[in-house]
Amino acid sequence: MRAIGIPKEMFTVMFAIGRMPGWIANFKEILDDPKSRIYRPRQIYTGTPERHYVPLEDRDSGPPP
Repeated sequence: MRAIGIPKEMFTVMFAIGRMPGWIANFKEILDDPKSRIYRPRQIYTGTPERHYVPLEDRDSGPPP
């Protein structure tokens, strides 16, 4: 943004401006169908509950198994 003359202090504003059409469309979808929950999808972690940690200095620098 510096290259096109936008001050660093305006980063948040510029960030928001580019996303506002999507936010507004999402809000409109929520108003049109209140039962729809696309605005807050459920996220369930399905990964490994616990993993063994190897300190960096003890790790092999070769390719992964």
